[in-house]
Amino acid sequence: MSVRLIGAGAVVLATMGVTAVSASAAAPPPDLRVLTTTQTDALNRGSLRVRVAVRAPARVDLTARVADFVRLPFPSARRAGAAAIPPVTVASRRVDFNMRGQRVVALRLTAAGRRAFERCGDRALSVAGESSARPSGRGSPRRRPGPDGRGRPRRRVPAFTGANRSRFVETTLRGDRDGCYRVGVASRSINPGADGRFAGQPVYLGGYGAGNSPLIPGRAATGILGEGIHVRAIAVSGGEGATAIADIETQGWFTATKDGPLGIVDMRKAVEQRTGGRLPAQSVVIQSDHSHSGPDTIGVWGGVPIEYRRFIFDRTVEAIVEAFDTQRAGTLQYGTADGADLLSNQFSYDEANRVVDSDVRVLRAVDGDRRPFATLLNFSAHTTVLGARNTKVSGDWVQAANTLLEERFGGEALTVVGTLGRTQPADRGCPDDMGPGGDRDNSFTEADRKSLCSIGAYAKRVVDRAEQAVAAAQSVPGNPVVAARSFLIQDAGTNAVILGGNIGAPATGVDINRALTPPWLTGNVVGTVTATIRIGDVLLSTLPGEAYPQIPLRVKELVPARGYMTAGLANDQLGYLIAPYESYPEPIRRSFFNQRGDEVNPISNDNFFFNVSPTIGERVTCSLLRGAGEVFGRGLVFREAGGERCVPFANDLLQPAGADTR
Repeated sequence: MSVRLIGAGAVVLATMGVTAVSASAAAPPPDLRVLTTTQTDALNRGSLRVRVAVRAPARVDLTARVADFVRLPFPSARRAGAAAIPPVTVASRRVDFNMRGQRVVALRLTAAGRRAFERCGDRALSVAGESSARPSGRGSPRRRPGPDGRGRPRRRVPAFTGANRSRFVETTLRGDRDGCYRVGVASRSINPGADGRFAGQPVYLGGYGAGNSPLIPGRAATGILGEGIHVRAIAVSGGEGATAIADIETQGWFTATKDGPLGIVDMRKAVEQRTGGRLPAQSVVIQSDHSHSGPDTIGVWGGVPIEYRRFIFDRTVEAIVEAFDTQRAGTLQYGTADGADLLSNQFSYDEANRVVDSDVRVLRAVDGDRRPFATLLNFSAHTTVLGARNTKVSGDWVQAANTLLEERFGGEALTVVGTLGRTQPADRGCPDDMGPGGDRDNSFTEADRKSLCSIGAYAKRVVDRAEQAVAAAQSVPGNPVVAARSFLIQDAGTNAVILGGNIGAPATGVDINRALTPPWLTGNVVGTVTATIRIGDVLLSTLPGEAYPQIPLRVKELVPARGYMTAGLANDQLGYLIAPYESYPEPIRRSFFNQRGDEVNPISNDNFFFNVSPTIGERVTCSLLRGAGEVFGRGLVFREAGGERCVPFANDLLQPAGADTR
C-alpha cells in the first residue's frame, strides 16, 4: 500500500498495490478524469462523474476514496495519524470496454460516501482505475447460425484475466467554505372540502369575537379562497444536530388536547418515531400562522370536526418527515431589512409599548451553483388583512407570500410569523380592481377577487422588502452547527375566563379544547413550551402565543448572536404573552374601556382578556434566555443576565431540556 498526503486539507489518499504481470499480458492503464467538482454536486446527483478512456479492450474496476483528518488540529498530528486512519471508500464500479474508447461513468455514492461529503470543508479525492485484459488476444468464441443452420465462429471478444495495470487520479472537491448544511422543504394542502365543510360537517373560522351559539354565531367556512391553506415545513441539519420548523395555516393549535392525542406535542413525537429518532421531538417546532380566516382548531369560535384535525395532524407529520428525508446540501444566507412601515402598532402612543419587532428576515439555502432552493421568511404582522366578513378558508397574507417567494427566488418557501402581540399589518386593502393575486381564470366572485387582491397586495410589499433582505444577506459562516432545546414551563393561571372555557363549554359556545391533565393543567397551573434553535450563529426563539415584541427584543439585547428570528404561536397557543410587567397598564385599560375625551368605548381590545397570567410573559423571556445559553454552550449565563426578574421562576430550572416531550 502507498500512502500520500494531499495539501493542507488533511486528506490521506491510498491506492492498493497491484499484481505484477508481464507487459505483454497487461492492458495499458486507463486514463481518468474526475468531472465532478463540488461535494454539493456529488450529493445532489448521488454519484461522482468520471471520464474513463482505454487504448485497448479492457475491464476497468473504479474505486473512489477520501480520508478526513480535519479534526486533528496540527499538521504534525495529521501526519502522525495518517497511517492510523484508513481512507473511506465512497464509490466503486466495474466497467467493461470491448474496444478502445472513452465514456463518462457515474459512480454511485455509498452511504459512507454521502456522510463524508455532508461535512463542511474541501475534500481531496482519489479515484483509482485498475484494468484487466486478455493476455494472448484470444477470447471465448461466439457462434452464430450459418446458412445450413449450424453455428460457425464469429469474432472473438475479450476474455478478461487477472493481469492488471492501475492508475489513479487525485483532485479536490470544493466544499462550502462558509458552512454547509442540509436543507429540505415540503408542503401539504390542508383544505377542507370545496364548500368549506369536512366530512359533511361545518368548519368554523377563528379569530374575531368568541364563541358559537344562537346569541353569538360563529363564522362557518363557505369555501376556499384561491389555493387555500397548507402546512409547510423546513428541515435543517448540520454537524451532529438537526431541526425542523413547520407552519400550519390555521388560527392556532394547542400543545395537547383534551379529546385525544392530537396536540402539537403528539405531532412532534410522531415525527421522532417516523424518522427513527434521527429527528428528536425536542428539535421540532410547529407553529400556526394565526390566520383569522383559518380553521378554528382550538375550539374558541365553534371549532372544527375531530376528523379534520386528524387530517391536518397527519399532513403536518408527513410534511415534516418529507422535508427531513429530502434534505440536500447547501450554504445558508441570512439577511434583514427594515419593515417598520409595513406594521401598525396598536399602542404606538404608549411609551411602555412603543417598540415593535419590525425586521423582515430571510434565511435561505443555496446550492453549489449559488442557486436558491429553500427560503424562510420571518416577519411579525398579524395575519388579519382579511376582515371578519370573509368566510372563505385562507392563510391570509402568508398564503400569498409563500407563492410570491417561490416565484421571486425559486425553489420552495415558507413563512414563519413572529411576534404578533399588538402588531397589525399596515395599509390593508386592494389598490385596484385586480392587483396581485387577482382573478386569472374568471372563476372568482367579486368578493373573492377583492380578498385575493388584498392579501396579494400586502404580501407583495412584504416580499419586496424580503428581496432587500436577500440583497443584504451574508453567508452563515463557520462550522455548521444546529442545536435545539425545548423546555416545559409552568405558570399559575389567573384568567378565569380562559380557565373556565377550558374546563367546560358554557352557553356562549366557547369550548377551549386544551388538555386538562398534568403537566399542561394542574389545578390552576398551566404548563406550556418554549424552544430555542441555533443554526450557525443565527438564533431562533419560539413563543407559545402572541408575544409582545419586548420579549424577543430582550433576548436580542442579552444574547450576542449575528442573527435573530422568532416564531409566534409555536408549540402552543396561550393567547397574548405580555412583558415586561410595565407593559400591562395600557392593555388592561384598553381591554376594559377606551376613554377618549368624553367618549367611553368598553372592550375595545382583547389583549388582556386573552392573557393567561401577568407573569407568563416574563417567564417565557427567562426560559428563552435559558435556551439561548444551552444552544450556545453558555449554560445559564444569559438567564442570569436577566437579573432579578428571572428569580421567581426558579421552578422551571427543575425540568431538564426536553421534559415537554417526555
